[in-house]
Amino acid sequence: MLTASISMRDSTRVPESKKESTTELPMVDLEEAIGFALKIHEKGLETASLIEVAKSCGYAAPTSTPFYRRLGAARLFKLLSSPKAALTALAMDYFKPDTDGAKRKALNDAICGVNPYSELLNKNLGKRLNQELIRNSFAKTYGLTDACAIQCARVAIASFKFAGFIGSDGTVVSESPDSNIPLAKLSSAPQKASQDDNVEPPDQDHQAHTLYLDSARKRKITVRAPLSVTKAELERIRAWLGLQLIVEEPRASDSPVADATG
Repeated sequence: MLTASISMRDSTRVPESKKESTTELPMVDLEEAIGFALKIHEKGLETASLIEVAKSCGYAAPTSTPFYRRLGAARLFKLLSSPKAALTALAMDYFKPDTDGAKRKALNDAICGVNPYSELLNKNLGKRLNQELIRNSFAKTYGLTDACAIQCARVAIASFKFAGFIGSDGTVVSESPDSNIPLAKLSSAPQKASQDDNVEPPDQDHQAHTLYLDSARKRKITVRAPLSVTKAELERIRAWLGLQLIVEEPRASDSPVADATG
């Protein structure tokens, strides 16, 4: 496994324009995403190319907005995998449950698998959801236009209702009114993720290396990798870094440090 953390230098940046769409939040609701995944399954398109999937489902191309939003939402809800459109185990638990509560658990996991949704439910447990506040939060957090943010807010609320997270009185609940199966392990207050939450415990097969990019040792790249890699794996790592980093022309004030590892 390879992970990298980068400390970027402080600089004055031109504010980015607000986005009219996002891939960080579902833009179609859970019920629609389930219907989309079911159509793919019924048509036997799970191993087909996205071009074939789009055309077979009645869309002009995989880049068309209606198709792309449904595909993106289905992946965010963990119903479809990538790079193609294969159904996940979670989706199959919903479509073909083989144990009591499997379908309910699939809905739970689909909602709570979207981190902003889980945080939103935690924050509003026992309260009524305010669509305007959700819109404002999404717009601020993800840099969205008001139109995009309100769409995402509506989708979130519709998804919560479909999955049973909204009780008969309109408040957020932690278990379905018609089932004793908990929908989610929600607390009364949202929990902020620790910076180390995604860091795996050390093991004997991996080691950490740090490369300092400047003499002040303020900018660095830390890599946790296997003790040895093949030439092919090294090329993949180089290509991956090229995609992850924003490469800029060097400035006169930059003072690179060679082999400053620790």
